[in-house]
Amino acid sequence: MSVLQRKAQAGKQEHQARAMTVAKAMRVSLAKLANDLFDMPLVVIGFTRERISGDEIPGAVPENALLVLLDGPPGRTAGACIGPELVRALVQQQTTGRVTAPVAFDKPPTPTDAALCAPMLEALFQRAHAILEIPADRALLLPYRFGAHAGSARLFDLALGAPEFEVLRLTVDIAGGVAQSVITICLPLPDRATEPLDDTDGTVSAPQPPATLEKAVMRLSADLTAVLCRRKVPLSVISSLAVGDVISVPSEAFDEVQVCTLAGDVVASGAMGQVDGYRALQLHPARDETDRPQRRASDREKLDLPDVQPSRRQDPGGLPAMAAPDLGEVDLPDLPDLPDLPGMPGAGEAAGALPDLPDLPAPAGTEEGEALPDLPDLPDLPEPGELPDLSDLPDLPDLPDLKAG
Repeated sequence: MSVLQRKAQAGKQEHQARAMTVAKAMRVSLAKLANDLFDMPLVVIGFTRERISGDEIPGAVPENALLVLLDGPPGRTAGACIGPELVRALVQQQTTGRVTAPVAFDKPPTPTDAALCAPMLEALFQRAHAILEIPADRALLLPYRFGAHAGSARLFDLALGAPEFEVLRLTVDIAGGVAQSVITICLPLPDRATEPLDDTDGTVSAPQPPATLEKAVMRLSADLTAVLCRRKVPLSVISSLAVGDVISVPSEAFDEVQVCTLAGDVVASGAMGQVDGYRALQLHPARDETDRPQRRASDREKLDLPDVQPSRRQDPGGLPAMAAPDLGEVDLPDLPDLPDLPGMPGAGEAAGALPDLPDLPAPAGTEEGEALPDLPDLPDLPEPGELPDLSDLPDLPDLPDLKAG
């Protein structure tokens, strides 16, 4: 190695020593986001980095850790394992505002825990990727986003299908020494065979952030056709058309232009016009027919109901007449004769005669056949002239005269 090469190599090593590596980016980003997002001290006190194959992923998964899948570019799925102590601290800080001393942690992590830890993971990748300086590190540590919660280590291993991974282990101190935990990040190595190439010099370009669902949908193409009007023309007229022939179009057609798909379905309507010298189509707002009752015969197509044929015969009330079914001749079985009813007890010669009632008993103190005794006579009433004298009673005073009206 020449003197110039040794000087260049020394300068390169010195630059890399001052550059923002993955370890530095992780340490700075985690401390800053924990303070900004959660107001919680979180410091990286240890960092290791190793390369493993995809078959070694199950051995790299810690026990009782929260397993999270991370979405990246197409074909790039990463994973993160968050220790139970850090999961408990993040949940406490976001729900109660303080972190308490750790206790026995035997509850398995839930999707709710994953949702509460998702902001920390996304902010960690976004911040760390933005401050990296080495192209290889930027290609490895992409701005991954939260994907899903893996319920078991088996599902976590099946979702990570890359042949090789870069495993980053961060030992963190929580809330100034209250607890310590470990974050394990499994990053798939970039496949150089599928990386995009620069058109100018053939070098590998930096990977782009993953597209969102909105951007992916907005890039889709949709072929629509604006139908001005529809006219029926005989085939003979169409065959004789030549350059310069005019087909008349009604004037009201420009206000009722239909926008159709390639299959002929009408998706919108509008009015034809022009803007700045260019043909334009102003779409009509969609009519909201959910509140309007569908009662007319013309609305049956929107209701998707079967076509019911009314009866031809109807009664004066307007209801369809219902014909009784023809039962035909029905043979009834022969019924047995009923038995005779028994006679009444004590009946005489005539059927149904009632028995004679017994004689009433004689009154008390008399014998049978003896007449009743005579009642005593009432005392005589006094004669009218023998009434008592009422002359000793006082005279009544004169009543005053009542005035009429």
